[in-house]
Amino acid sequence: MTAPDPVVESDALRVLWRAVVARHGGRVALSDGRRTLTYRRLAAVAKRIAGRLAAAGAAPGRQVVLRMDAPVDAIMCMLGVLEAGASFVLLEDGLPQAARAARIDRVSAVLQAGRGRSAGAGPLPWVDLSPDLDGAEPDGPAPDSAAPPGTAAYVMFTSGSTGRPKAVEIERDALHGFSLAAADRLALRPGDRWLQLASLGFDVLVEEVFPILTTGGTVICRPRSTAPDPQELHGMLSDLDVTVVELSTQYWREYAHWLDVRNETTPPGLRRVLVGGERMDPDDWRRWERRDHAPLVHVYGLTECTVTSTMYDGRLPADAQEVPIGTPLANAEVTVRGPDRLPVAAGEIGEIHVGGPSLASGYLGDPEQTARRFVTDPRSPGRRLYATGDLGRILPDGNLEFRGRLDDQIKIRGHRLEPASVERLLTADPGVAQAVVLLDASTRTTLSACLVPAGPVAEVTRGGALPVTGERREELLAGLAAELPDWAVPHRLFWTAELPKNAHGKVDRRSLDALLATASRPTARSTVPETGIGASVGRHLAAGDEPAPLAAVLRLFRVLLDDPGVGPDSDFFAGGGQSILAMRLVTELRTVLPSTPGLRASTVFDHPTPRRLALWLAAGTGRSGSAPDGGTSALTDGSEGPTCNGH
Repeated sequence: MTAPDPVVESDALRVLWRAVVARHGGRVALSDGRRTLTYRRLAAVAKRIAGRLAAAGAAPGRQVVLRMDAPVDAIMCMLGVLEAGASFVLLEDGLPQAARAARIDRVSAVLQAGRGRSAGAGPLPWVDLSPDLDGAEPDGPAPDSAAPPGTAAYVMFTSGSTGRPKAVEIERDALHGFSLAAADRLALRPGDRWLQLASLGFDVLVEEVFPILTTGGTVICRPRSTAPDPQELHGMLSDLDVTVVELSTQYWREYAHWLDVRNETTPPGLRRVLVGGERMDPDDWRRWERRDHAPLVHVYGLTECTVTSTMYDGRLPADAQEVPIGTPLANAEVTVRGPDRLPVAAGEIGEIHVGGPSLASGYLGDPEQTARRFVTDPRSPGRRLYATGDLGRILPDGNLEFRGRLDDQIKIRGHRLEPASVERLLTADPGVAQAVVLLDASTRTTLSACLVPAGPVAEVTRGGALPVTGERREELLAGLAAELPDWAVPHRLFWTAELPKNAHGKVDRRSLDALLATASRPTARSTVPETGIGASVGRHLAAGDEPAPLAAVLRLFRVLLDDPGVGPDSDFFAGGGQSILAMRLVTELRTVLPSTPGLRASTVFDHPTPRRLALWLAAGTGRSGSAPDGGTSALTDGSEGPTCNGH
């Protein structure tokens, strides 16, 4: 599965951008519903930003940390940094301060830039780009900052087994080649409108921006820091005439579920729905096909290989047991190899390796991990490969099929996670001797942690698991939340006397999954009957009887959290809920209680217990004379809640 090496000229990325602006200057390049910029205007803003950054020290070979909340600001600044010849380091929105500092410490940035005053910028100089982001035209010449071959374009972070994030540096030529290859595979054209949804600092953002900007199309940015719930997403796709969108696998499932519940289909203008980040169930793919929705594209790639390396589209064969991850883009060489790094025969399972010009230069400041993952092709000693750790095989039709992992790495909500990075933080607590982090088998969108105590813990028996509760749980979670993004924090914690081992003496994660699935949970006292959980909601609907808000909310909390002990004052997020499950909760509540104007996923963040959410619902549907908690009316609550990572 080899693609020819593209011809790369010096600073081809800059040459391409100049050509696109010259050809499509009057077309809309970027919009968030409030601000709209043509290609000519966007290029002018990028030059203005580049001039200010260059004056502060940005130059080829130097890094600039960008701290942004609004995606449209982030994109303008990314282009400005590239115009200055430097590389951008865009950090994930909502990242805890300690995690942000750790990431900045991993790179060699010369300055930080953003909108407004410096907020904890630390020792790096701060540049306020507000005047440039809001200004009309550049007030001076742009710097002549053509970057030589091998110059970096950006740095993204992935989870590291040592507990420190790995900084992946992608060169400008790799970004240039990827942009052209993705645009070609997706047949992007000037009339296309790509809805941007990814969190800042997640490399899917690169895929949402650069390929479409090489073709004269438009990037439509999400207007808020939160991802839209499925109903809002559907409205945006239709109202904004979106033609292309990319969703994480779990987010796509929620959208597909909403379409099924509402008996809707995707808007007619939508011609591509990219889905990736986790295994896709072939039954879900086929159900989508039967409903005649917009065509799917299954994408596969890693940060170290410039976002996406393979894509699959077309109808799924009737006998397919998995959804293939496709064939390589023009900028990637993908092979399946054995332990000797030599390609295996077609149909045999081996480790997926990626080569070609899409590869990162390595991990900044981590030569050991770089040598471990970026290996030499034994057939061509001068050629590098990236050993993904993913297992796969090449099918008879030439498509690649994903078959699991060689190691314990977890894919959660579109992110790769080394469990050891979280386990090291847990065992830093003197009361925890050992820790194992697992993907929650019931939700597939949250993490659980099994802990062996350093000393005796009451009621922890051999072969059993006991939930960590109360202040002890809050202490452990506080330590994690200070260091990790929300998606990497396990919210279900269990004590166990020992960790089961397999025949090779390693931790038996399957046995732990089974143990936690049957672990006892604390029973919450409740004034709402326990019987008929889940199915009773459907019976109410079938009978045309709308259940009382608290009963409906409580039943759905118990079903979605897989916990019959949830009580009226149990916290949805403390029980393992997160943004994707909040979207499902909203979809189900809109079905059970259709008269709920204003209900959205952020409402669950603001009212995370059954009692508080039921009061909000009662106020919004006119069954209560006052707004919940003595606050604003349900119809005027404008809070956005924490960041929802769709990807």
